[in-house]
Amino acid sequence: MKKTLLYLFVAFTGAFSLASCSDDDDDKDLSSVPSKVEEAMSARFPDANSVKWEKKGAYLVADFYQMRLDKEAWFTYEGELKMTETDYGKDIFYIPAEIGEAFSSGEYGTWTIDDITYYERPDKDFYVIEVEKAGQPDMDLYYGDDAALIKAVRDTDADITPDTVI
Repeated sequence: MKKTLLYLFVAFTGAFSLASCSDDDDDKDLSSVPSKVEEAMSARFPDANSVKWEKKGAYLVADFYQMRLDKEAWFTYEGELKMTETDYGKDIFYIPAEIGEAFSSGEYGTWTIDDITYYERPDKDFYVIEVEKAGQPDMDLYYGDDAALIKAVRDTDADITPDTVI
C-alpha cells in the first residue's frame, strides 16, 4: 500500500511539474539588453514603466506601460526603433474621431470591437480594429491616419511585425 501511494505521489508531482513548463521559444525574457538598445528606449520613452524585454525574431521588444496604456517598442540590436504598438483595448474613444466614424459608417460598423491597436512605423502609421460577429469569421480592419480603410482581412492571430506588409 505504501508503495502504491509513493507511486501515485511521484506521478502527480511529475504531472504538475510538466504542466507548468512552456515551449514558447520565441518570446524569452532577456537577462541583458545591449546598452545602445536600452539607451534608445530611455530616450524615446522616458516615462515608460514596468519594462520587460523579449526577443521576437530579429528584434528586441520592450513591453511596457506609458500613461496607463500597454505598449510595445520593437528595436534592432543596433538600437533603431522599427515599430511601436499601442493597445487601446476595446475603447474606440481613444482613437481619432474620424477613424471611429469611418468604422461606424463602414461595412463592419455593426460588428463588435474585440481590440484596437495603433502601429507606428517609419513607412506607415495605421490602426487595426479587430471585429467579430456571430456566425462570421473575425476580421482585422486596417485604417490609415487619414481614416481611409486600407484593407479588411480575415483575422489570423498572427503578430504584426516591422516586416509585415500592409
